[in-house]
Amino acid sequence: MLETRDLVAGYGPVEMPPSMLEEPKIRYVSSRAVGRYVDILYDKWFRRILESEGNKDVLLAILRELIPERRIADLFYGRRGRRKVNPFIDGHDAYFDVECRDADGTRFVVEMQRSEQVNFRDRVLFYSTFPIQEQVEAERKRLRRRRDHDRQYGYAPVYVVSFLDFSLHKGSDRVLYRYGLREEESGELMTDRITFIFLEMGNFRRVEIRPEDSFAEKISYAFTRMSTLSERPPALMEEVFRRLFEACEVSRLPEEEQTEYMEDNMTTRMDMENILFTAELRGEERGAVQALAATARRMVGQLGYTPEQASEATGLPPEQFLES
Repeated sequence: MLETRDLVAGYGPVEMPPSMLEEPKIRYVSSRAVGRYVDILYDKWFRRILESEGNKDVLLAILRELIPERRIADLFYGRRGRRKVNPFIDGHDAYFDVECRDADGTRFVVEMQRSEQVNFRDRVLFYSTFPIQEQVEAERKRLRRRRDHDRQYGYAPVYVVSFLDFSLHKGSDRVLYRYGLREEESGELMTDRITFIFLEMGNFRRVEIRPEDSFAEKISYAFTRMSTLSERPPALMEEVFRRLFEACEVSRLPEEEQTEYMEDNMTTRMDMENILFTAELRGEERGAVQALAATARRMVGQLGYTPEQASEATGLPPEQFLES
């Protein structure tokens, strides 16, 4: 059964291209509908699309819209898949989806978060310190004289941009939230070195998009509905959306990535649907958790997901499914 968000202004899902049915790894899911566009809500594919040099113009356009005060001229990607070591004994290391900087050195951390997490705001605050620490440490290593010590704190600003497929403000229809450090009474800015931008895409509930809607609403619509659309809606006529939909078209991916996407997408969807259906049928909450844990272990062991990605997909903390 299609959900409300799947019935988007007449733009329904399309069938899997016949050529893809020849791939043995995905032949078993040939009876299921697969969208024309990549489901960019999966952070693996969010990262694969937006971290590609060929699609850098898409990310650049998005950041320019969300952070107009920066006047970003160009972007330079950081090292892919770089691990952020968590110093706490019971903590888990972090892998940012996309890291980049502009010509002035300003850092941008761009994340897709599909599943709601406990203490999400606190986690984001903690992980935002990594780009600051890295800059301070790099400058410290370059310093040759003790009297230049204070220069290591002249680090560039950091922007954390989080796309959330859920709501932090329950019942709100507002999508865009910006946070900074300000004096409580006067609103005086303490520092411009850290800014958080949350797009609560879960707050956008309309099944249609209008030309007069804000960019935040349009990008929320595009990200959350893309995998169910057979073409780009007329209301999304800006160049950034033309390029975004073009970049996410499954048929434009390299052949090996098309196969990888089909397998990832269909396996995860079928596993999750079977788990939820079985749990509902039997009323066995414990069994559902065990089945989710088994799926998470398979994602890590066989499909190449990191523990953090498997955790996001299943909603289970890594310690609940990782082998001891």
